[in-house]
Amino acid sequence: MRRIVIIIVLVVAVGVAAFFLLRPRRPPGRTQTASTDTSDDTAGRTSRRRGRRGRTSGRIQPRSKKELRAERRLRRKEERRRKREARRREREKRRRLREARRKHGSKRRGSKGNLYVVRAIVSLGSESYALVDGRRVGIGDVVMGRRIVEILPDRLEIEAFGRRSSVRVGESLLPTTYTPKRSRRRG
Repeated sequence: MRRIVIIIVLVVAVGVAAFFLLRPRRPPGRTQTASTDTSDDTAGRTSRRRGRRGRTSGRIQPRSKKELRAERRLRRKEERRRKREARRREREKRRRLREARRKHGSKRRGSKGNLYVVRAIVSLGSESYALVDGRRVGIGDVVMGRRIVEILPDRLEIEAFGRRSSVRVGESLLPTTYTPKRSRRRG
């Protein structure tokens, strides 16, 4: 009888030892991934069976569709915020440029935004001159590399790069394709 009891005790001990030795082990510090049970009797606790989907290697936690959706939503929200901020900075920059132009007064700009516009031609006896954006110019003067050759009652004759052309009142001395280089301020 003693032998049977000893054998039963040994079988139970081997069975318990095998159970603890052969069961899968979790690394230390790793939390159990499970969905929370919303029933009243287990509120706030996690259910071990429901949340298990599959095994993951290392410390990577499997994420549910809800978590992935929330993550994407956060990324989109952050991207929209960044774009809004960039547009706001661009508007602020344009506003400051407009204020600077108004404050310092761009003397060279015409009413339509053209540069070096012939405003008027004045003839006083034998002497004649032209007003180019409020600046008085006469024959032989150079404006932006264009030399004034002749002043007629209705137009100016200018010479630039060996070519001669005429400019009427209200027109710019510069060709329409000309755009001034803008220096970028850092800051």
